[in-house]
Amino acid sequence: MKYRTVIELVCEASDKEDAMNIAGDYLKGDMDFGVDMKCSTNSLRMHKVRKYVLTSVVAILLCASMIFSVSPFGAQEKISSTSSLDFRSTSTILPALKTKNKEDFKKEWTQKKNEAVLEYIKK
Repeated sequence: MKYRTVIELVCEASDKEDAMNIAGDYLKGDMDFGVDMKCSTNSLRMHKVRKYVLTSVVAILLCASMIFSVSPFGAQEKISSTSSLDFRSTSTILPALKTKNKEDFKKEWTQKKNEAVLEYIKK
């Protein structure tokens, strides 16, 4: 069975070249301080399984989310959530008033309001 070993060396260096030299000296055994080493070993088969399964799961979730957002079920959910009116975020532009006097406008408005209320009651 094949195994995959990942070694991480952590050291303080001024640049990339210096870090590579320190890591090389540490692995040769010329240096035994100032470097922290973390090592993990897993079977290569499990690494491949995790890699391909994770990739497949992400791809399936991505496709499912796209299909659901385009399908009638996803569209119905979006329509129902946007069908409720939210007057706090509604902006309107009113046409110019046809009356010149505020009292005339108030009378017309009251009359139309009363007619609308009576129509509503009649239903």
